[in-house]
Amino acid sequence: PGRYMELWFEPNKVGTYHIFCAEYCGTSHSGMIGSVTVLEPAAFQAWLAGGTTGTLAERGNALFQQLACNSCHLDSGQGRGPSLKEIYGKTVALADGSTAVVDDSYLRESILNSQAKIVKGFQPLMPTFQGLVSEEGLVALIEHVRSLSPNAGATSARPADRQ
Repeated sequence: PGRYMELWFEPNKVGTYHIFCAEYCGTSHSGMIGSVTVLEPAAFQAWLAGGTTGTLAERGNALFQQLACNSCHLDSGQGRGPSLKEIYGKTVALADGSTAVVDDSYLRESILNSQAKIVKGFQPLMPTFQGLVSEEGLVALIEHVRSLSPNAGATSARPADRQ
């Protein structure tokens, strides 16, 4: 749990296919399902263009505003949630006395299961966005938070950035 692995496929037949977790990884293993949709190249290009504009970080910022995340995560640090400015790559102290590095995995967990790791000094007020934010939206939100820490250093491209 909390780890993300990559698996690549070479599509050779158009359609939508069910996928299942390939490794037994815990009690929620049977719920780790999804689907892969294979499109013809022209249909894929049309889907890819899909009305999205701006960079991934800009789309994440728009979603951040739309979901009202900016009402609690103020740059000043005076909000109900921690400031996200310059936080990526840093270690944060948690309410339970432990620490966590703010990376893609931590951000993903914090968005989908907001009560898992509460930053010290803050109340567990953030709602969960599990089932409310698509995978594309989640990747965009994470990229937005990354963009708020321009000195965090370069990282490798994530699957959503590859074609």
